[in-house]
Amino acid sequence: MAEPVPPTELGRLRILSSTAGVRVSPLQLGAMSIGDAWAGLMGSMDKESSFNLLNAFYEAGGNFIDTANAYQNQQSEQWLGEWMQVRQNRDSMVLATKFSLDYRGYDLGKGPHIANFSGNSRRAIHVSIRDSLRNLQTDYIGKIF
Repeated sequence: MAEPVPPTELGRLRILSSTAGVRVSPLQLGAMSIGDAWAGLMGSMDKESSFNLLNAFYEAGGNFIDTANAYQNQQSEQWLGEWMQVRQNRDSMVLATKFSLDYRGYDLGKGPHIANFSGNSRRAIHVSIRDSLRNLQTDYIGKIF
């Protein structure tokens, strides 16, 4: 039985790495502009536009998304998690996120209260991954940067 023909070249999946065994779309969707919290700073999209972009990417065969808990003050991951929950497609997606960015300064302010929410310390990695998993409404991520 032949493999189904993907709707676009985006659906021609490749192996991410020889040790991972995970198949991903040839292009990764960057989710930095998903959300509207940074509207005054850079690109942003409302939730409907964000979901439309994610739908188009997924329907074209894309399955690899890069995000970070710092993007759009955590909105990028929150909306991505909500979208996957609505679509019930989490297991079809491969998510990459980042952990060393200051992702709580927007709500805690600058100063000593945010010291453990950024950087590469063991604690910062732990709380960052914990919060990303909560935001993404999942119990696993495919890659951590």
